[in-house]
Amino acid sequence: MNIINITNLFRAYFIENKKILLIYCLVTFTVAALGFALFSAPVLSLVVPYIILIWVAGTFFQSSLKRGNSTHFFNLPVTTAEKFIHAVMVILAFGVALAALFLAGGYLGAYLIRPLYNSDANVLHVSSQILKMASWDFMLSLSIFLFGSIYFRKSAFVKTLVSMSGAGMGVTFYILGLIYIVFGGMSPEMNYSMNLDALPFLQNYYYILYGAFTLFFLSLTYLRLRETEV
Repeated sequence: MNIINITNLFRAYFIENKKILLIYCLVTFTVAALGFALFSAPVLSLVVPYIILIWVAGTFFQSSLKRGNSTHFFNLPVTTAEKFIHAVMVILAFGVALAALFLAGGYLGAYLIRPLYNSDANVLHVSSQILKMASWDFMLSLSIFLFGSIYFRKSAFVKTLVSMSGAGMGVTFYILGLIYIVFGGMSPEMNYSMNLDALPFLQNYYYILYGAFTLFFLSLTYLRLRETEV
């Protein structure tokens, strides 16, 4: 594995996609600034960088492998591991950039713009909002969408989103089916407590499960990339 090859892939990606990436950065900064300047609970401003990074991950290999430049990508003198590490590095680096822009825009809106028209405004905790971007479930979502971008041939992002929704509905119906089988039905008088967070293991070591599933989907992405190249 050659670090120079990974660096060249990394640089080439940002050169080829600099316009759209710049738009994403400007949108994140602007939405964060306006969100913290106009609203006391700017939750929606955090959704924007989340969706952008999910979109980049969910279309990463779709744009590199499934379009006219796929032959060029496959013929590059780099290994599968180098291409895979390049993909992970791009997503992580762009995620850090979006987080920094979100913080900058948030502080600009909360501490410079907002006091101009509301001197009694409460201090907004911008840093606590950005921590949600680094949550374990977000990292798992990124790994799933990255796998979907190499697994599906067309409309990878939409198909991954539909698959995740279908899987969630399947698990829900499965649990409801078990309740129906065990209790013979459901009624308003029956109180079902399914707070899994209350379990000691999940409460204290939940990140192990998220980390394991994240590594699982990253491994599937690497294996699928090797299979696609073959």
